[in-house]
Amino acid sequence: MSSEVGSDKEGEGEEKGRVYTIRGLDRDLYERFVKTAKELGVTVGDLMNMSMADFLVTLEAGKDVSQRLGQRLNKFVESLRSAHISTIKALTSAIADFDLISDIEELTVTKADLQALERPVVFSNIRRLVFADDVDLETFNLKVRSIKMVDELVLPKGLPVLQVLKKCQLVKRVTTAK
Repeated sequence: MSSEVGSDKEGEGEEKGRVYTIRGLDRDLYERFVKTAKELGVTVGDLMNMSMADFLVTLEAGKDVSQRLGQRLNKFVESLRSAHISTIKALTSAIADFDLISDIEELTVTKADLQALERPVVFSNIRRLVFADDVDLETFNLKVRSIKMVDELVLPKGLPVLQVLKKCQLVKRVTTAK
């Protein structure tokens, strides 16, 4: 079966419209996936990209949780095939020792925002993530678990870039606010 990634709109990069063949897909599961994409009003490629991104974040988070949470994560992964995207996020938050904030175009985070959280936070799949000038290293280290799949990360002057990068994966660009 073939699956289309992205859309074929004019002006988008050639890579977005590339067709990939995935062997061994369960036909019923694929049809349910297509139906879910239609219900959500997104393309199959967009839903697949979101699903794969959330799945990879979930797997990465599972590496550094305790063995007790690892057992719960295994049950979660088993149910992943039939889960809806919003359910995936809810389950990830419920079984993990962090909150997940994801799928946002642009987000500015202040020190007060971080301090208001009860658990550490994982930022994922955000185009532009900005930390306000009042965010200090102590608050950042205490409240930010990781930053994954961010196109642009903007840091305040007082936050050491290399300390922040230790918590980053798949971040395309890091800048310091002026």
